[in-house]
Amino acid sequence: MNLNLEKLRIAMAKECLSVNDLVEKTGLGRITVSKIINGRQKPTTKTVGIIAKALKVDVLEIISDEQ
Repeated sequence: MNLNLEKLRIAMAKECLSVNDLVEKTGLGRITVSKIINGRQKPTTKTVGIIAKALKVDVLEIISDEQ
């Protein structure tokens, strides 16, 4: 499962969340969240779900259609 980083950043902006805010809301590590947002780490399915829940969006709104 691949995140669409642009959609992820848009969802963060809609919720007015910084990286630090997302770290707090998800309970994930700051380094992990930073790597995911910058495209240096592929998140697990569970992590995508956690991020989507924190952003109050459906998972389908932040994943990429491309494989």
